[in-house]
Amino acid sequence: MNWAQDLVRYALWAAQTEAATLGAAEQAHMVTAVQMDAVERLTPRQRGQVLGRALMAPRPVGFFLALRDCAGLRRLLPEFDALFGVPMITDAPEAVDAGEHQLRVLAETARRGAPLAVRVAALLHKIGMGRTPPERWAGHPGHEVPGAALLSSLASRIEFPPDALDLALLAIAEADCVHRASDMRAAAMASLLERVCADTRTARFEQLLLVCVCDYAAYPGHIDEDYVKVKRLRRALAAYCSVNQATDPGALLEARARAIARSVSRPRERDAG
Repeated sequence: MNWAQDLVRYALWAAQTEAATLGAAEQAHMVTAVQMDAVERLTPRQRGQVLGRALMAPRPVGFFLALRDCAGLRRLLPEFDALFGVPMITDAPEAVDAGEHQLRVLAETARRGAPLAVRVAALLHKIGMGRTPPERWAGHPGHEVPGAALLSSLASRIEFPPDALDLALLAIAEADCVHRASDMRAAAMASLLERVCADTRTARFEQLLLVCVCDYAAYPGHIDEDYVKVKRLRRALAAYCSVNQATDPGALLEARARAIARSVSRPRERDAG
């Protein structure tokens, strides 16, 4: 019996529609498959292929729920599984579960028809929060550093497309900065645009913004709200790109910051995320 093949088949079936509910026999078979080291039997390339199919499925959340129910998620993606039960602060009165939030983010990427790189980045950009000591919940300061380290370890076990890993690393490092765009001074915004190479890698920058849009929509009460940071950062990028006369890098960044200051709206925009 091919335990790995059966485990993958059932989990992927659960990702097809809302109605794709596994029966007791299938769930028991998945539990046995996990106990028979079905996940460990998959090569890094096979794991990447399976996750790619799951993430691009009509209902990717079903795949992760099915694997979590049989304890397979902690074998395949322990970095993601560690987020469940970890509180994360929001602008709502109560914190939310980080793992449950990430599933809602993933559902939003599917609803928007996002490409694979965006779905990978959306899935993984908060994995560092799983390493936050409980005494530092629920703010998770500095989760970016352990997040980047975990992504490097994960990439040795799962073969993701290079552009997906690149975007995931960028989202780990910069998503929170994008969420704070309304509070940023022009100089900080110019530095953000420079760090992410927004002027030379515009398509990747737009994918980063899409990750943040989906992340924002996953918070309680935000699903139908406009994510104002996107418009603000696009205006800032246009102003940033309009200045290219200075030869000294420091002077150029300063000139671009002044251009951004003139372009962005003055009223404080509502922030979240």
